[in-house]
Amino acid sequence: MIPLVIGISIMNFTIFAMTPIDPVNSFIGLNKELQSLRGQIEEDWGLTKPVYQRYIDWAIPMFTELDFGYSWQSSKPVLDEILPFVEKTVLLFGIAFFISVVLSTILGIIAAVNHNSIFDQAALFGTLVGFSIPAFVLGLVIIIALMAISDNKIVAIYDGSRHKSFGDYLHVAGAAIVTILVTGSAFLTRLVRSQMLDVLRQNYIKTARAKGLPERIVIYKHALRNALLPFVTVIALSLPGILGGSAIIEQVFNYPGVGRRIVRAALFFDMYVILASNMFFGTMSILMLLVAEIIYAVVDPRIKF
Repeated sequence: MIPLVIGISIMNFTIFAMTPIDPVNSFIGLNKELQSLRGQIEEDWGLTKPVYQRYIDWAIPMFTELDFGYSWQSSKPVLDEILPFVEKTVLLFGIAFFISVVLSTILGIIAAVNHNSIFDQAALFGTLVGFSIPAFVLGLVIIIALMAISDNKIVAIYDGSRHKSFGDYLHVAGAAIVTILVTGSAFLTRLVRSQMLDVLRQNYIKTARAKGLPERIVIYKHALRNALLPFVTVIALSLPGILGGSAIIEQVFNYPGVGRRIVRAALFFDMYVILASNMFFGTMSILMLLVAEIIYAVVDPRIKF
């Protein structure tokens, strides 16, 4: 894990350091007063140093003190810039992801146990639709529907002119969670269904039923635990991806999360804010794989052995 995290930091820094975009121009803009200070700004930001030296100056404090540097736009510490937004994003997408996992597991099990039934066919059709619709398109449809129902009274929440009260945040968060559930649950439901169908056809399941074990024991103790192994892997890899792709949902619903903050940082090429966000999501991906390995041993004792 340690070499992977170091490798991620090197790749991220190198890509951003070698880009032809001039961050000083993004900062100065059309302000003529700052044009005379261009050399001073470049020196303060360390842009006059070699790339390897800039990486060392950034990486050592990051790994030893969790100091990601300062935002070029606000001159504030990077952690102070993104942590409040990370909390909002993790809360929103964490709730949506938890509900999505539980809902997908239940629907996938029911669909597999009742193979070729009306419920199974309806689940397949519904997940196909949910899997095919892009999240931003579904989000816009939900917003339009809500505005139509409320006679355009909530339009100010989504255009940013009114987004202050707890009720406004709750309204936006609820609509965003529905969007994530529809698009995120589709693939997971189909995965659980397909894995359960494969396991239910195995000989040891037939043997368990032949012994007279209750169907509930056969499904939830013998079949489900074996079917969950690929599901755990997908879940572990999906969570960082969902958080990393939060910018689209947050832009659509005007939700004040880290995704929108990253977009703003990218527009002004606020390098250290973007690097910190990438390190957060990259490290989370690695940690989630570790969690998946631990869950493997809990779900299937053979792996532990």
